[in-house]
Parts: sequence; C-alpha cells; structure tokens
Amino acid sequence: MNEDQTKGWTLYNEIVEAGRARYYHGCFACHGDWLNGTTSAQATGESGTPNPLQAAFALWRIDIGASAQEKTSETLAPATPVAHKRLDESKVWQIITFLTDSAGLTPQSHRAGTDNKNLSLMGMALYQQRCAVCHGEHGINDGAASKRMYPQPRDFSLALFKYKTSPGTLLPSDSDLFHTIKRGLTESGMPAWGNFLSDAQINSLIPVIKGFDITAAWAPEDADEADFDEQGYYLKTDFRQISVTEPVTGQVPFSEKSVARGKVAFDRICIKCHGPEGRGNITSSKSWLEDDWNNRIWPRDLTKPWTWRVTQADGPEAQSREQTIRNIYTRLSIGLPGTPMPAHRATEAGNRDPIGAEDRWHVANYVYSLRWKGVPPGDKPLIQALRISGPLPDKLDDAAWEDAPAVSLRLSPNIIKQAHLTTPLNDAVTVRALYNDENIAFLLEVNDRTDSRPGEKVSMRVQDRRYRMYSDALAVRFPRVDAVETGPQVLTPAYLHGNETEPTTLWYWNAGSLEPPQPASKLLMDAIGSAQKLTLRTNDHSLDAQGRWENGRWRVLMKHPREAGNGRDVSFNEGLLIPVSFLNWDGSNGEALDRNTRTPWYWLVLSAPTETERSLVLPVGVSAGVLLLGFLLMRAQRNKS
Repeated sequence: MNEDQTKGWTLYNEIVEAGRARYYHGCFACHGDWLNGTTSAQATGESGTPNPLQAAFALWRIDIGASAQEKTSETLAPATPVAHKRLDESKVWQIITFLTDSAGLTPQSHRAGTDNKNLSLMGMALYQQRCAVCHGEHGINDGAASKRMYPQPRDFSLALFKYKTSPGTLLPSDSDLFHTIKRGLTESGMPAWGNFLSDAQINSLIPVIKGFDITAAWAPEDADEADFDEQGYYLKTDFRQISVTEPVTGQVPFSEKSVARGKVAFDRICIKCHGPEGRGNITSSKSWLEDDWNNRIWPRDLTKPWTWRVTQADGPEAQSREQTIRNIYTRLSIGLPGTPMPAHRATEAGNRDPIGAEDRWHVANYVYSLRWKGVPPGDKPLIQALRISGPLPDKLDDAAWEDAPAVSLRLSPNIIKQAHLTTPLNDAVTVRALYNDENIAFLLEVNDRTDSRPGEKVSMRVQDRRYRMYSDALAVRFPRVDAVETGPQVLTPAYLHGNETEPTTLWYWNAGSLEPPQPASKLLMDAIGSAQKLTLRTNDHSLDAQGRWENGRWRVLMKHPREAGNGRDVSFNEGLLIPVSFLNWDGSNGEALDRNTRTPWYWLVLSAPTETERSLVLPVGVSAGVLLLGFLLMRAQRNKS
C-alpha cells in the first residue's frame, strides 16, 4: 500500500464493500446493522445476544464457529456457525476487513482513528455507507440484504411510503421521513438510526431519498422537462415539502361502550383481512395479498402491539393509550400507501368516507383493546408449572388453564444451519404448564395466520406461491439427564439439538394433512446434534398430544408422565430448575426439518408443594432463586458490555 497509496486504497475499499455484502448476506440477522449484537430477530433469542462485532472477530473465531469454542457460564451455548464449510479464507478476511473498517480502524492500526469517517458522512456518501446494503445503490430495493428480509426494504423510486401523517395520497412530510429513519420500524430490518446517527446526518438523507424518485412526485409542479434526466430522476434539489397533516379531532374516550361499537364496525369492514379475532388470518375470497411491488405481505396481527410500526406510543399508561389510539385512527384514515390497506377517509370532494369519523374512533378503541387477547413477550426466563389436585385437563379449552401462569417466549429463526430461515412469520409461543402427582401437561399457543395442513382449502388458497406447503408443527425440547450442569457453572446443551455428549429429547406434534389424508401425530425423538438425524422412539408411547387451529391461532396440549423411568430422560421433580426450549414449524412459510423457529433454553420450575411439605424443599427453592438472580445479573452485565 505504501508504494501506491491510491491503488492500495482502491483495493481496500473494494474488499470492504465485498465484506459488507457478505456480512449482510450471512451475519447481520444476528449481529445487526450496528454490528453490536442488536437486531429485531436474533437467532439466539432473547436470553442472550450475539457478541458485538465492532472490534472485529479474529479469523479463527469466524472460521471454526461456536461449536469448537469453549462454553461460558451462560444458559446459551454459542451459536456462531462454522464459516469454513461455506466460505474460503479470503472471503472471511473480506468480512473481517469490513468489520475493522466499520469500527473506525485502518489497516495495520490497532486503535480507533481520530477522524472516524462514519461520524462525518453526510448525504449520498452516508446513504451508500449505511443504507444501500438494504435499499440498493439507487434506492430500488436491490441491496445485498434485501431479499433476506420480511417485510422488504422500501423502494424509493415510486415515492410511496407506508407511514406518514399527511392526508390521502399526499407525499409524506420531511418530519415523517425523519422520524422513520430516527426511530426505525419495529419488528423489521429497519433499525432506529437515531442511536447511531446525528439529527443532521438523518436530515441529510431526506433529499437523497427524494432524489431516487422517477415519477416526478417530489419535483415542483412547475419543474421543466430539462430538469429531469433520461431515466426520470429530478436533477435539482428544490424538492417539494409537505406541511399538511391528517386531522385528528373529536377523539372518543376509551370505554367498554366504544369498544363494543368498534367491534361492530370492525366485523363489517376489517375481518376479511385481519380475521375475527384480529390475528391477521384472511377470511375473504382474496387468495393473495401483495404490495405495489408484487411482494407478498400479510395483514397485521392486531393482538401483538409490540409488532406495530409507528403506532404504539411510549409513556405513562393513560398518556400512551390516548396517543396510541390517535395513531391507530391516523392509520385507519390514511391507510398504508402501496399496500392493500386502504384509506378509510375520503379526501376527494363528493366522496363518502368508507368509515365515518366517529366509527373510526370506535374502531381505534376496539383495535387497542385487542392487545389483551395475548401475552406479550418479556424478559422472564422462568416458566412456572402450577400444581393441581385431580386429573390434568384433557381439553384445550379447559378452565383449569386459566389459572396457570402464562409466559410468552420469543421465537427466532434458525439461520445457523445451511437451510437457514431468514423471513419467519411466527414470532412467539405462549406457554402454560400444569402438573399433578403423576403427570405434567403443557398448553402451547402460537398465533399463526394459516391452518397449514396440505389440502386445507382456505390455507391452500392463500398459500405463498414461493413455497411448498408443509404441515404446521410444534415441539418441546429437554436435555437428557446427563446433558446439563447447574453448578458451579450453569450450562445447557448446544443451541441446535445438543451433541453426542449432550443429547436432547423432543416432544413433537404435527398437524397432519387433508390431501393426502394424514392424521395429526405425536412423537418422541432423540437428538445428538444438528448434523445428525433425529432418532424416533418407536416403542415409547408415553406422550399424549392434541391440537386445534382456530381464528389464527394454534393451541397444542402435550402431556407426559413426570417420572421418566428409563434413566435417560429428565424427571419433573418439584423445586428444580429444568432447562426447556420450544420449536415451531410454520408450514405455509416453507418450514420443515431445519427450517424452523425456536427459543433458546429457558427454565421450567414446578411450583412449591403444599405447606406441610414446604420445609423439605425450601433450601432447593432458595438455591433456585439465587441461581435465577445470578443468571439475570449475568445477562445484564453481558448486555452492558
């Protein structure tokens, strides 16, 4: 490089760009846009985040993956895949060079530069550095990472933007664009860049975005034909600015009466796409929902406010509720341009509103109330099974389940195996557990827009044409008795089915199919690592399971004896922390075998026994509490680092 600096820096920049493309092709889903282990759908789930890459991993760490690296005292074994099976050494070095450059380091330098270019980039240079990898060099959604995302990154060429406050078909305001960039879009690949870029940098991106338009939408109305090039790009920078906002007046207070009226209007207008319970299961004759770019999209699951974009407001409960309802009202009035979600307020003179203003407020109140149909995911790593007297429930809708503590756990896509999944649709599983003297039972609930059983008429009609439909399935996974340590370090089997020295057991339920006829099945299987096939227990029929799909949700009941009796499986004893994880296969999303979503390892504890027995297990309960506290402290420390 010293002999010819110009040539050297050109080569260096080419390597950085090649590394950037490879990083976004295979790494960013876990390690994130900011390279700091923060992303919307981490492959390792919410119990642990991937290590930050700002300082760049050494070659051997990427090359050999996590399986050959020493475990640490965490509930999760490392999940980094083995790179040398897919990439040669030169390509790994491209990734490392990109990471080093992104960290502000220069070749053969071991400390950050004092003039980090990332802090001073503006406009187009900033766009190419931070945005092009998803949105494309010319803003047409053809970046290296774009096809691995759901929803797809915005194509700026048609000047269509989903989230805005301007009425009708008007373009978004600069404030709308600014806030989208700064705050990001929840549960998508669009991060909150306000954590990384200054307001001045974000504002410098707005004219760049407008400049990608080829429809003359952002150009002044009196723009001359000579002001456009042959491809339709406006050559000047005096872009239009929108200052009009959608009127938000006459808000109806949130009340049971308003919610009831809103449900009536919702059932009349909205259930065709969002379903009777608001979970996004299409009930109309529409066979395919797509946006203006022919990308497949699904209706919003309105029972999951943590997935809402530019709608859920922060702040004290009452204040947050009022603002969130106003945001829902705005979405109803304006719609989502470029998608099948229409506007419900007419802006053209002489046209009637599809839904009147007062009814829109009632619908907004009703939609807000749908959040109570589900249990939001949290940070609690503990599933508490409730002891009951008498037999365990044999029915999915047994009232006994209402008393069992419900915990929702994040499902994350398996992107570690070669057949990795990058566009999952199901994002959480809700778990309840009951037990008595002999048995333990789990009720699993997964919001799933389709009853994915091949041959099921509605599901086949709305099936994603890119994928073959498989049967939906759920599984509960436990380590074998010799595959877990609880002290002095807390260790569980490897993330993907353990290994030969740390075997695991799966309780598996499959929904079956209608064509060809195949009833639902329940299986017990053993696993000794992701590279080995699961082994079916042909002579073990101790698992009982049943399931039902209804209005956009699977409910599956699994029951099994507490005592294993074979010396290999975990026995479900009171007062112990038992590792457990969950897997889901969304058949309509082409998920089968290793293409699935899963949780990391969590902890199952059978609640304390009766008062007469309490003194016998109190020390175990105390030690479990100390262990749990230590886990939470360890996690907090790791997140800080």
